[in-house]
Amino acid sequence: MELSRKDTTILKGMAILLMINLHLFARKDIDGLYVSFFWINDVPVEYYVGLLGDACRPIYLFATGYAFYIVYKKNQETFVLKNFRRILKLSVNFWIVLVMFVSIGILTGQADTFPGSASKFFQNFFFLSNSYNGAWWFLQVYIIITLLSPILIKLVKRYNPIALFLGSGVIYFICYVQFYKNIINVSDYDLLSSTVSMVTLLGTSQLSFIIGSIFAKERIYTKIHNKFSNIEFKNTLCALGIFSLIIFHGIIESAIIGPINGILFVCLFSLMNKSILVQKVLTYLSNHSTNLWLIHMFFYTMFIPQVTFFPEYPPLIFIWLIVLCLITSHVIKLLYKPIFNLIDKRSQKMEGEGHINIS
Repeated sequence: MELSRKDTTILKGMAILLMINLHLFARKDIDGLYVSFFWINDVPVEYYVGLLGDACRPIYLFATGYAFYIVYKKNQETFVLKNFRRILKLSVNFWIVLVMFVSIGILTGQADTFPGSASKFFQNFFFLSNSYNGAWWFLQVYIIITLLSPILIKLVKRYNPIALFLGSGVIYFICYVQFYKNIINVSDYDLLSSTVSMVTLLGTSQLSFIIGSIFAKERIYTKIHNKFSNIEFKNTLCALGIFSLIIFHGIIESAIIGPINGILFVCLFSLMNKSILVQKVLTYLSNHSTNLWLIHMFFYTMFIPQVTFFPEYPPLIFIWLIVLCLITSHVIKLLYKPIFNLIDKRSQKMEGEGHINIS
């Protein structure tokens, strides 16, 4: 009973919902943005729910590591080519979004910011900066992890999972402390500061990818499923487990527990029985998840925050922002679909000719 491709797709759909929830509501000062349902110690309850969104990156990286391990195991010869195709598609997708929103910025009289300058534009274009949109920092990290994935998966295949998990955890902790506490201060040197920042973000991301690969190698989810799948009131207990994660993160507000919440969420949510409707909705959102990630911040911080928060009540704001993003995503898909078709045809031809071999 291992996680299927459909299962990991659904997890990515949940990850994007958690990301939007995090960015919208994980704030203590709501400053009239929305009407909170109630407050806990002068903090809106939505803040505590929003904190669970810290799990979005670990969930996505877990699902990626899990899927990459299986793909690598099935066909090492084409794995590198498939990864380059993923990166190329992501880049094309990103460039379309970049040009679209820079154009909107110019048309709406915000040319001082979008694009601002040629240097600023090209730094964003080549993933060297996320000055247009804070959520874009993950682009650089994801591309590097994708390029390193053959090496990471070989490590998972070769070494004891406990030792690898502990080593990866130590790297995570060191990088987390450096990123948030700035132990080694290199802020006076722009290039060095950017490099250290990238390395620390990579270090805080690799743990979830490694755990996902270990789950696939050791078939850990099968063991969890076999033990807990037939218990009574399974969905209710899993829902209570997820609720307990919200409480846990409310007590320990530090983002350092993100991977813990992420992996526990994966296990609890995957164990739950889901209706066909829920599966279809999450699959649909997963298919648009890249665009939702790349564009959602534009709506609520830069271009139309008043429109985004117009519904006033958090559930309505949450749904309304997703609707705005999905409408835009369909336009973006129309633009990149023919380019993606060309990329797929070319890469399939190369796979057939056996141009890539890493065995």
